[in-house]
Amino acid sequence: MIFSGRTFNAFPFIAALIVTACAGALPSAEGARTQPVLAGSQLDRLSDISIDALRNRQYGQGELAMIAPIDRTCTSQEHSGERPRQATRLMARYQSEGQSLYARIDVPFEPPPPQGYPVMVFAHGWVGSENAPDWHFGCTLESSYGDVYGNVINAWAEAGYVVLVPGYRGHGTVKGVPAEGHSDMLAWDNGAYLMPSFYAVDVLNLIAASQSVESINVLDEHGAPRTIRLDPSRYFINGHSQGGDVTLTVLAATGEGAQSEIEFAGGSIWAGNIAARFEQLATFDAMSTSPEAFLAGDGTWTGTAIGSDGTANANFIFGFPPDWIGSPHPEDWTWQSETFSRPRIEGALRAKAIDMYETLNEQVGEFENLSWEVDTTDAGQAFVSHDPRLIEIMSRIGGADAAEFLTEPLHLHFSDRDYYSLPIWNFDLCERANAAGGACQTFEYFGNTHSLGVSEHDWFSPPGSQAGHAAFINHDLCRFNAAPQSEKAVHCNVQDNR
Repeated sequence: MIFSGRTFNAFPFIAALIVTACAGALPSAEGARTQPVLAGSQLDRLSDISIDALRNRQYGQGELAMIAPIDRTCTSQEHSGERPRQATRLMARYQSEGQSLYARIDVPFEPPPPQGYPVMVFAHGWVGSENAPDWHFGCTLESSYGDVYGNVINAWAEAGYVVLVPGYRGHGTVKGVPAEGHSDMLAWDNGAYLMPSFYAVDVLNLIAASQSVESINVLDEHGAPRTIRLDPSRYFINGHSQGGDVTLTVLAATGEGAQSEIEFAGGSIWAGNIAARFEQLATFDAMSTSPEAFLAGDGTWTGTAIGSDGTANANFIFGFPPDWIGSPHPEDWTWQSETFSRPRIEGALRAKAIDMYETLNEQVGEFENLSWEVDTTDAGQAFVSHDPRLIEIMSRIGGADAAEFLTEPLHLHFSDRDYYSLPIWNFDLCERANAAGGACQTFEYFGNTHSLGVSEHDWFSPPGSQAGHAAFINHDLCRFNAAPQSEKAVHCNVQDNR
């Protein structure tokens, strides 16, 4: 089945290709009535975004429309530089929960293998509601993590993969038309750490749309028509930071036994925010605003909870603040004192709990008066006592507590000093996934930043530290058996770090 393109005179060299989803990819009329629409600022029930609910949904709605090829950047803004291309770069429009969203698609220059191109889905990290409309899909040098993301996308495309980069709801503006769903971001974005579940639904709708046709026609970099076939048996997914949370949710929501029948041949997460919701609340804001979260008991920085005088900090979370702080020593601080303005971790916990509970009380129909309080243990450790009505359902949201569904090969890449992806979270998840019959491997990179690079500060990246970015790409390309039909060999000379 080949779907032909239609050329718009308004855009030279641009072909708009409307690909209609097969009827089998769409929910039945009965299913459409009973399946909640996960779009808008309100949820009737928080359980509507639980892993169980996502596993019992169908995905793929309406049309997948591709605007191809992009002559300059992925978006309509002008920029000082654009990453070099390793593939034909397209922009796509697709439907997710009734909202029109965008995705970048990179198609290798080389012909596909007989069964079609393998596919890598790249789930990007947090952009934020303020910056999302101008997000550039990793195409430009000015994008958030643009250089790093561009390297990942290019590496997979050069290895023979079609790379799908979903923009999620509210992300991107193409030809002057912004993606829909920005109001969802304003309502949910990081308020209760639930946005990744909505983004996972967007990713799954894109994947279902891409798998709903046998082949499509596009124009290559020279304007010549090409037929593209994707291999549904070789879909992989890779996620960074918040995109790691998205990836983990996508993997837990699919696979054997899921109603959608979407399956992945493997997944990879680097520097992923992979902890449960309450654990993210207790970690992220505290580490970025309260020095008590990373200083020793005597108020100095030692990288541990124990000070030089032997005193311990009961509220110590992790020994490494973000490297952009410049110095972890309070006596050296100038502007840092304003950023890390909460002397006690209790203030950070209180601020994020207010944010989470206001979001849930306002946006979830079943809740009106959820309550919480910050308590302290006998040892002086501050913690949030959560509403009992919330504890059980929060444990069923996201993939952190759904290890039984993580059966496909999974790689977790992380730094030994990144509080956004604590090593203990990665080791624990992999151990639980493997105990449930999975095939998870961990790869730890010493002295690396959140982007698996090397900091300019010696206290964070000691002399001899090596950036793990290229190594993690090589690990994945090797172990996921990248494009075996391709003539481009991938050099595999890496050791497992279990």
